[in-house]
Amino acid sequence: MRNYKIILFIVIIALLLIGCVRETNNLKNNLDNNITNIIYIESFENISFIKSKIEADSFEFLIENITSDKIEIPPSFMSIIKEKDGKILVAVSTSGIAEIGDTLLKIHSKNFKIEKINYFSRTSINKDFEEWNPYNWKWGGLLGDFNLDGKVGLTDFASFIYYYGMDPWEENVPPEFSRFDIGPALNIVKKDIWSNIYDYKLEDWKVNIIDFSIFTANFGYDITLIPTPEIITLNSNTDISAISTETYRNIAYVFLNTPSLANDVMSILNNHSNFINSIFLSLENNDIFELITNIINMPDSLETSIINLIEKIGNYAQNLKLDNYLDANFKWEINDFDWNGDGIINNDIELHIEATVTYTDNPEPQRKSLGLYTDLILKDYQNIESIEFIGIDKNTLGDAIFDWELLEQFKNQGFADDGYSPTFDTNDYLIIDEGFISMLSFILNNIYIPSKGLFLYNLTTPSATFTDIIASETPEASFMELFYNLTDDYIITKEELINNILGNMLNARDNLFETSVASIQNSILSLKDSINYSLQDSIMDYLYQDHDITSGPMDLFSTWELFYQNITNLAITDINYPMHIGGNVILYPAVFFENPEKFKDLNIYLPEITLEGTMNVESIEIETITINFPNAHFGGLISGIENPLIISTIDFNQQNMQEPQITDYEIEGITRIRPDEFGNPTPELALRFDVNISNPENVKNVEVWKNDVYITDLYFEKDNYYYNEKIFDVSNLNSYENTNYTIKVYDYNDNIVDTKNIYLGALYPENTLEITSPNNFNTYYYGESITLQWNNNLTLFYEGAEINVAKIDETTYMVDWENRIRVADDYDPDTPNFSITDLSYNIPANIFDSSGMYLVELVIYNWSENTSFEYHIIINIL
Repeated sequence: MRNYKIILFIVIIALLLIGCVRETNNLKNNLDNNITNIIYIESFENISFIKSKIEADSFEFLIENITSDKIEIPPSFMSIIKEKDGKILVAVSTSGIAEIGDTLLKIHSKNFKIEKINYFSRTSINKDFEEWNPYNWKWGGLLGDFNLDGKVGLTDFASFIYYYGMDPWEENVPPEFSRFDIGPALNIVKKDIWSNIYDYKLEDWKVNIIDFSIFTANFGYDITLIPTPEIITLNSNTDISAISTETYRNIAYVFLNTPSLANDVMSILNNHSNFINSIFLSLENNDIFELITNIINMPDSLETSIINLIEKIGNYAQNLKLDNYLDANFKWEINDFDWNGDGIINNDIELHIEATVTYTDNPEPQRKSLGLYTDLILKDYQNIESIEFIGIDKNTLGDAIFDWELLEQFKNQGFADDGYSPTFDTNDYLIIDEGFISMLSFILNNIYIPSKGLFLYNLTTPSATFTDIIASETPEASFMELFYNLTDDYIITKEELINNILGNMLNARDNLFETSVASIQNSILSLKDSINYSLQDSIMDYLYQDHDITSGPMDLFSTWELFYQNITNLAITDINYPMHIGGNVILYPAVFFENPEKFKDLNIYLPEITLEGTMNVESIEIETITINFPNAHFGGLISGIENPLIISTIDFNQQNMQEPQITDYEIEGITRIRPDEFGNPTPELALRFDVNISNPENVKNVEVWKNDVYITDLYFEKDNYYYNEKIFDVSNLNSYENTNYTIKVYDYNDNIVDTKNIYLGALYPENTLEITSPNNFNTYYYGESITLQWNNNLTLFYEGAEINVAKIDETTYMVDWENRIRVADDYDPDTPNFSITDLSYNIPANIFDSSGMYLVELVIYNWSENTSFEYHIIINIL
């Protein structure tokens, strides 16, 4: 009997365990393996508690066999519940963090199935500010403030819910969709309340749980509650000594003395107008000898004035350097200064400019005093032939140079109202904050750096021999005579170069060389701070503020043309960043800035030049030039120069001169779609010409013509290779297709020595193909594979297709075409295969070998017609 009871007890326990296992298995059947790593389910009677196995702040569930009224959300979460494809999409997000074991959902049912889970933790993208890449600038501000009222509230949430879960590659989304794509995101600004706000969006062209996480974090923030900063008024009565903070005194000093800077510039123009006009005339006429003569003969007084002006500009730029955020703004009453320098301030009368005016109905120039607004800015110039400005008119009353109302008209509509008359009153002022200060500092530094560099060496003091040659009546003949004399032994020594040409040009200007180099270096380094504070200000001032011209949406990079500023590229990265200057030659700027004493006398780096050939007064036949550098690395400043450098030269013997001939040539008409600076797909027509020409030393220029219409010149690249890619408006495709183009080669006597005709067939229309995923500037994590998806309206025949990936230099924004990887194609058996008709291709993660920006390219070719179609997108790998 006792054994029977023990057996019965074991059976009961086993049945209970089987029951528990069965329920657990039923629950597990609702989850795939990936989901079970994220959540677990506890069930009591008919209620299921979805609990977290991880730490995250936001979760998204796609649930089957359930209705929304059966789902209960814990009070600590914001939530979105909406139907999607017959299922229920549930998103929950908390401003804090969901710990392991926390309940995420309470479902009043057991008969549901969780098909998919996404989760996100906003702290996973916690990048330091120094890693922030301003070239990837999208939009900054209070993310989630969709109605732009300065706060993130329920109205914004209602709009966000509408767009949540939309797939732009599967459905037509409205243009404002991208406004709601606010994640992933960073916190850039660290000032006051902004230090807790996600204010810089990276975008991934999706509105999903990542965006919800960012929205939740920002929910409830109200920047309209930020106290109005203290205002420091700047006018002619401002006492700088009364300003307590040194940084603010420095800034005030610049704005209070800006009229002095303007008067210095005008004084230089007035006092040296003839000399300055001669400089511009020699530039206009491309007269190099006249230009050099002017520079050498620059009056000492002008040189001194320019140097003093450069130093003042550099001083102003450094006074505007910010080391921290500002607690006070400035009110700059611009008109309340003595702009015309007459000792009297008339802030309600416009400034007058003295000029010489020639009218169309009277060829005799007339000296005039022109009102800045009434005669210049708002004037109809139809009856004026030309205006030559003399300077500010000190003899006519008036100092007003700024009319706020007119500026608003230009800003809002691009022109002034008909019959508008400027009024100068107390409303004509600017609010100066971090943005304006940094922008002005950036501009002044970009003037100071190259200007200061021009005066590091004695560039205006060549040798007496060279000066005499330039001053002679026949400078070209005199220079050739000097050349004959220098090459009588077929060697030009360093000493001969110095004594006969360079003189003191390569010597440091004075004993302050190291100090001057350090000041240039300091200015270059300060550019980075200027850019960062300006962009942070554009975040804080994303809402327009009256009298603050750096507030409201604005693209500073377009304004400053930062993509084309090499010196800015250097500043944004590191002054130690090597710079490629052609071929294998690399420049190392840091070597110059950190060791200026090695470069006070550049004469020590001059080479000895050996010539091979025959030379006399009647003819020159130089076959080879050998350049021997005493230090081919120039003290570590440059690498990649061969030593000795041997150059094969032109054979000037007319009897042996061979005419250039086109040996190979191609044309490609490319219909291309690529992102503009805002990421919008932008079409263009690119005509690509590639030509190989023998004896390129005898080629003066190469032109491309279409019938009798000139198209473009081709550029010499290396050896015998000429090329160009000319961009046209894609709306004119039919103007360029199905026609012949002619390549014309000219010698130095302007004779056409060879021509070739090349045919361009039917061009692909701009809607031929479209990459639908990823979208421009989508962000992925390192090691993540990427699925390329596209649709096509392909109507024209094509012969080949390929997918390419190339790295983008995040400093110069240049694509590394030389190392482009062909990911797949449909014509090369040695490359992975894909088909355009597949409409998708999975790009392996190992293609993206490091973090950064990449260009992904989908291409089709019609080689028979010499045409192709390219679609480009840019993605980010973190």
